[in-house]
Amino acid sequence: MAKAPVKKNSSAIKRTKQSATRHARNASILSSLKTQEKKVMKALEAESTELKELFRNFVSMLDKAVKKSVVPKNRAARKKSVLNKRVAGGKSAVPKPAAKKSKSAKK
Repeated sequence: MAKAPVKKNSSAIKRTKQSATRHARNASILSSLKTQEKKVMKALEAESTELKELFRNFVSMLDKAVKKSVVPKNRAARKKSVLNKRVAGGKSAVPKPAAKKSKSAKK
């Protein structure tokens, strides 16, 4: 990443520091969310006994990320919904890709 030119205005300097702090915090939260999601998926595939606990932790982390404006609330709701269906239904609830409509040849 290219380094930004040095700011001379004190408010610009402060905003740059704030931005860097927030970026580091957001990156950390997103990374731990991805790790937790992978743990849930692995437990789902292995039909682990601790699946529900892992899912509950993931949902909690996701809600906290939404509260801190790291993740958009609709994305969090979608992730929770999809994973909840898979956790509740087991492997049979794996989402299937939507079938594409075939276009008939125009004459």
